[in-house]
Amino acid sequence: MATAEQLKEALETWAKKLDDPEIAEEFEDFEKTMQFIFPDIDYRVMLIFQENKAKVEDGFYENAEMSLEVESDLFLGISTGKIDPMEAFMDGTLKPKGTMSDLERLEIFMDYD
Repeated sequence: MATAEQLKEALETWAKKLDDPEIAEEFEDFEKTMQFIFPDIDYRVMLIFQENKAKVEDGFYENAEMSLEVESDLFLGISTGKIDPMEAFMDGTLKPKGTMSDLERLEIFMDYD
C-alpha cells in the first residue's frame, strides 16, 4: 500500500511538468481542479490548475471539475509508468470523472517515452 507522502510526491512530479513552456502552453486557460481520492488509505488530495501552472494541495473540493477514486498502489503504478493507465481504464479499475476533453489533457502526465 502506497503512503500519502508517495502519492503527493507523484502528483508534485506531474505538476512540475508544467515548468516546461511547451507543456504549459497546452494548459493555457485551463483553470480546473482534479480531485484524487485514495479510499484504501483514506487520503484526499487535489491537483489545481491555474495560470498555466499546477499545484498539489491536501484536502477535498466537492465541486472539482474532474475526479478519480483509485487504490493507492494502482495510482502509484500508473504514475511511475509500471501500469498502463489505458489498460486500467479499459478493465474498469480506473474510473475518472469529468468531461472527456478535460481528462484527455491529463494524458500528458502519463507519457513516459
